Amino acid sequence: MKTLSYALPRLRTTQLALLGILMALEIVIGRFTFGPASVKVGFTFIVVGLIAKWYGPYWGMIVAFFNDFLSTMISGYSYFWGFAVSALVGAAIYGFAFYGREHISWLRVIVTVILVLFLVNAVLNTLWIVIMGGMTDPKAITSLLWVRGIKQIIFLPIQAIILYFFLNHPTLEQLRERLLFK
Repeated sequence: MKTLSYALPRLRTTQLALLGILMALEIVIGRFTFGPASVKVGFTFIVVGLIAKWYGPYWGMIVAFFNDFLSTMISGYSYFWGFAVSALVGAAIYGFAFYGREHISWLRVIVTVILVLFLVNAVLNTLWIVIMGGMTDPKAITSLLWVRGIKQIIFLPIQAIILYFFLNHPTLEQLRERLLFK
C-alpha cells in the first residue's frame, strides 16, 4: 500500500551545494534591478524558475523565504512579512508548474508567468506597498495598481521568452543531469 509523504525530498551533498549556489546567484542578481521602487524590474525570476524546475515547490518555497529575508537584511531596508508571502506564493506557482518536467511548453510558461506577474507582482506586492506606505487614498491606490499592472503587461512577453529558453536550454539540462543525478 502506498502512503502519502509530506516530507521534503532528501538532497545529496552535490544537490545541496548547487541549491546554495543558486540561492547566492539569486541574491546577487537581485541586487541588479532598475526603476523606481514601486515598479522595479529585475531578473531573479530566472533563478527562481530553475530552482522550481530542478528542486520542486517545497524546496523552492524554503529558498524563496530565506532569500527574501537575506536580501532584505543585506539591502538595509526594513523587513516586511508580506513580501515573504509573495515570494512563497511565486515559488509555489513556479514549482507546481515546472517541477518534474523534461520540456516546459510555451503554454505552460505563459500561463505560469501570467499567474506570477498578475497575482503575485501586481496584486500581492501592490497590497504590501499600500500597507507599508499607509496609503488610504483610493485614487492613489488605483493609479499605483494601474502603473504596476501596465509594467506587468509589458514584462509578460519578455519574462515568458527568457524563462522558456532558460528552462529548456540543453546546456543547463546537461549540467543538471551531471550534478543532480550523478
